[in-house]
Formats: sequence, C-alpha cells, structure tokens
Amino acid sequence: MKSLFRALLIVSLFPGTLSFAQNTKPRMEKEPAWVIIHTPAYNNTQLDQEAEGGYVDLIFDKQVSVGKQATYYKRAIRIISESGVQNASEVSVDYDPSYSQLIFHSINVIRGGEIINKLQLSKIKTIQQESELNRHLYNGSLSSVLFLEDTRKGDIIEYSYTIKGFNPVFKGKYADMLTTSFSVPMYNLYYRILLPKERSLQIKNSLTDITYTTTSTAQENSYEWKLEKIPALHLQDRLPSWYDPYSMIMVSEYKDWKDVNDWALPLFPFGGKLSPALQKKVDEIKNADTAVDKRILAALRFVQDDVRYLGIEMGQRSHRPHHPDKVFAQRFGDCKDKSYLLCTMLRALGVDARPVLISATYRKTIGDWLPSPAVFDHVTVCVQHRDRTYWFDPTISYQRGKLRDIAYPDYQYGLVIGDSTRSLRAITPQQNKGLVDIKEEFTIPDMTGAVILVVRTTYSGAFADDVRDDFNSSSLFEMRKTFQTFYAGYFEKISIDSLTYTDDEQTGRFTTREYYTIKDFWEQDGSVKKSYFSPFVINSLLKKPKDANRTMPFYINYPARYHEEVIVNLPEDWSFSDLMEEMKCAAFSMRAHAVYGGRKLKLKYEYESLKDHVLPGEATAFFKEYKSFEDNVSYVLSKSDAAEALASSPEQKKTGTNTGFIIIAVLLISGLILWWTQRR
Repeated sequence: MKSLFRALLIVSLFPGTLSFAQNTKPRMEKEPAWVIIHTPAYNNTQLDQEAEGGYVDLIFDKQVSVGKQATYYKRAIRIISESGVQNASEVSVDYDPSYSQLIFHSINVIRGGEIINKLQLSKIKTIQQESELNRHLYNGSLSSVLFLEDTRKGDIIEYSYTIKGFNPVFKGKYADMLTTSFSVPMYNLYYRILLPKERSLQIKNSLTDITYTTTSTAQENSYEWKLEKIPALHLQDRLPSWYDPYSMIMVSEYKDWKDVNDWALPLFPFGGKLSPALQKKVDEIKNADTAVDKRILAALRFVQDDVRYLGIEMGQRSHRPHHPDKVFAQRFGDCKDKSYLLCTMLRALGVDARPVLISATYRKTIGDWLPSPAVFDHVTVCVQHRDRTYWFDPTISYQRGKLRDIAYPDYQYGLVIGDSTRSLRAITPQQNKGLVDIKEEFTIPDMTGAVILVVRTTYSGAFADDVRDDFNSSSLFEMRKTFQTFYAGYFEKISIDSLTYTDDEQTGRFTTREYYTIKDFWEQDGSVKKSYFSPFVINSLLKKPKDANRTMPFYINYPARYHEEVIVNLPEDWSFSDLMEEMKCAAFSMRAHAVYGGRKLKLKYEYESLKDHVLPGEATAFFKEYKSFEDNVSYVLSKSDAAEALASSPEQKKTGTNTGFIIIAVLLISGLILWWTQRR
C-alpha cells in the first residue's frame, strides 16, 4: 500500500522544543482549537470492492499549523472482512521523541451507531522498532501502539492525534508533499495548512487538477483541499524507481534551488582545523605520493573501505552530518557523514571537493518538483581536477582502478552545495561505466559422457565494484553456490568443480574463472538427442513485463553492457551456416553472430541497454525486437541416428548433414536474474 503518511518530512521549528525525556510517552488532550473537525458519513460502500487487507479507508485528515509547530491527523477505517480484524485491529503512530511530542485526542470503535471509547494511555505501548536497521540506519523513532480488544467485522475504527514539534534542522522553512491518490481506495481526503500571514507558500500540482480554497485571519492564511471517493490506482509491473504515478500537491516556502542550497551550506562547514588524528591521515596520503590523482584515490578508498556505513540519524542528524573528526575517529557514518569526511580530506589535500544532494529514488524527475530539501535522500561528492569533473559515491566499497575507472551510479541530477549554486545540475559522469565480458566454453568429448564447462568473466567499472563487494562480503563457498545456482537454471545436473578470481587494482578489472562438470548433458527426445545454447547471462537481463498493454513505463536493467561468447567444442564434424542478427529499439541494442569451423561452434553476442526504461509509446517496438531476440539468438544442437526422423520434427528450423544438425530454435529462460547485475 502506498503510505498515507508520505509527506511528514519537512516542517518548520523554532527554538524551545521539549526535552527527549518528556517526549517518550504520549499524552492525552482534547482536539486543538485551531483544528477543523470533520466527521463525514461512513455509510458509503461504493469503493469497498477495491479494498485490500479486509478493511477500507474512510477518512484521512491532515492539518498543519506552521506557527504552532503542530500536525493534526484523523483517520478512520471500516473492517469489511475477517482478515481486516486480523490486519487492522491496532492503532500505531510513529514519532521522533528528540524534538516532537505525541498527543492522542480520541480512539473510538463505532459499532452500529454506538461509540466505544478505547483511549486508555495505560494500554498504549511505546516501543522502539528501528525498522531501518537492516539498512544500517538508526533514527531513534518511537512507535506508540494500542492493540484493540474485541474488534469485529463491520466495526469502524476512528482515531485522532497531534504531533507537536518540528525538526529544527530546517530552521523555520516549511515544505511538504500531499498525496492525493493511493493504491487503495479512499472515501474522504482532507488537507489544511495554516501559515503565518507574513510568509508565502508555493503550490504546485503533479498529475492532479485539484484546487484549493483560501481563507484569512489577521494572523494566518489557511489553504484547504478536499477530495471524495478516490478510487484505487492500480500499478503495472516493472516500474522504474523514479516513476511516481501517484498524484500529489507540492507545497514549499523555498523560493528556488538557491534557497535550498543556502539552507544546506551551513550543514557542511569547511575551513576548520582538523583533529591531530585526521591531520595525520591526510599527511600520510600526501607524503605517500606526489601525484594528485593518486592522492584523490587514496582518500576515496579510505573513506569507502575503512569507514563502514552506519547512520545514527536522530533529530537534526536526519540531515546534519557529524563532524569529520568524529566520523574519522569512530570509523562509521552514513552517506552525508562519509561524503563530508571525504570532502574535508580532499580539501586538505588541495583538491576542490563539494557535497552533492541526490535523489537516488526519483533522479531526474526532481527537476519538475518544487524546491525543497525533501527532494533528496542521498549525498555524494563532486570533484574538480585538471579541468575535469569527477563524481564519487563514498558509500560504495571496493572501487578500484584509476580515476577515470571509478564508476558512479546513474543519479542523473543533483544539487552541488557551494557559494555559487543557483540550480540543479545534470550529472553526466565521464568515468567508465564498465563492461561484463563473458566467455563460456563447452567441451563435449562424446555423445554419452560428461561435458566440461569453463566460464571466464571479466568485469570493469560498476560491474567490477559489485562483484568485488560480493566476494569481499561472502565466503568462497557461498559464491560457488551462487554461481552454480545460476547455471543450474539451464543444466539440471551441473556441479561446480572450482572457482577462482583475480583483482587488478590498477585497472579495476575483476576476473572470475568457473569450472563445471555437466552430467546428462543431452536431452533425449525419442531417438533425438538435444542440447540448448543461448546467451545465458544476457537472457537473465532482458525481461518482458507481464502487463503488455502499457500505460506506464517499464524498467530494464541499466547500465548494462555485456559481451558474451559461447564456444562449443564438438566431438565430430557438423554442418552449419553462419548467421548474423541485429536488433535495436529505443531501449536496447543487440548483435548475434554465429560461426562454425573445425568442430567448433562460436556464438557471439553484444548487448547494451540504452536507457533504464521503455515508455508506453515505445513498447510496441520493444516487444517486436524482444520477439526477434527470442526467435533468433538461441540454438538447439541435435543428433539422431536416423536423419529422416529429425527432418520431420516440427521443432526444426534448419537441418544439417552427416550425423548432426544445428537448428535455430526459440528459447528464453526467465529464471534467475544474475546476482552480479543487481545494483546498490
């Protein structure tokens, strides 16, 4: 379900927040006087058939008083089945006790017109769940939970609360994103913002034409939005991460991206004296080599490999990095900590380095959003050296090679924090994006025994980073199992004999060598023995979405640049005609080349994705080339003692002479997505 609380992110705060100790337990009060109370009719069932989880949302009400530093919520759901009793019989509210206080106003169960009061503070449990620990992030947030007793089908659960106190890191600036569509139906949606009279608010719609009403008092302007009977928005499969089909209202006090830059500048102060320990490390790098390129690499590798990723993000630390001296001493930090440390070290080495605010999720689409710190979820580093721009992500470990070999993810847009920054910057890294070069060689000694498969794969750029990280974080036993599992999707009785690798730190290339034995290599089909060959790795990259009639873009692996050669050493002569196929559309290009000679069949493939998505208008061309891919790049090697029996087979597309035949056949195995194609 699309979170109904998508926007709690950015609010203003003035000095004088409550202490942490006071805020750890919720309080109980009446609804604030500034709130407009809405209690719509709950008897409409028109959208119930679209509900999920056995319950339906009746109202979501969010009202913000910027001047009072408070956000009021009211929510009501109706339980429509027994599964809803299981899934929705609790009230849970998250908040950050370092700067905010939770105040409950009501928790009611409405049954047959009777209102049953369930608000008892003694029964509310406050726990610290830390849901992001699996991502090595600790934010100190609390959850106050009430497990409702005697909940039944048909009950309406209605509750309201206020969270007082806004994150002080934003220094009085307010911005928010108000979602107006969800993956589940919503009967009533209401938003209201109260803003002090002297302040102004930018408002921009995305994928909605909803209008707002304004009212004014001597002290405040009020902005209100109302929607009713919002149907569920059903998503298609394989959407790109940056594509957000949910409509929303953006509001922001930030005038432009310079305003956001000016907010961020004090978070990353430079020019102070380094601690003796950090200064010593900088001097070690400086004295180890006079070449600036190598100094940059040494600092980058230290921050990437020796400072582990761990974020303690309570309160202002959600956006304010820890001091570089502290990050260096404790040897851990999150993206902003590691980027700040790297910039500090590089500047001490005389290199121009600046932090970059990134949206790793929404990427280039942020260019169409209102300016706001809420846009960003990541921090990286921009370096100017010898009239060239380099982009580094200090959260990536084990990057090797020269400066031009250091890969940078396809983040597309960023805000480079600096005195002269006025706008977002398009990011087009000049560094090597990398290549995966695979050579799979089958040796078939005869038509009955085991077959030997030797695979040599050379990775460069980002691909080398990923596989190097896997080898550093997993045992060789685990890696052998992972490699074998992939090829077991093609050959059932395959066993891995050995796995070795070499890592060239100078070029950044990482090479693996796999050795397999395949038993029962031939598939018996009557009197015919068959075995199938295809671009095994490339097959795992190119995926067809389940929803073929597209109204939304679909994702394809990007960047993806693969060369794959399949060599088959045959036990006797076979007859075969050379083949060349080329496929290209807006999303990918591929060449397939087959040659035969000297009892050796060579299948060569070159594949490259051209972007990370296919637009609805490009889908027809994609599916056409995809079918060409299915029909023309996979082969079946067949042999029969009776040639006439094979000649009548409906599977045959090409026949050979003597005792063997090579046939072009349709084969695409959709099994496992190869582990080394997964990006950070």
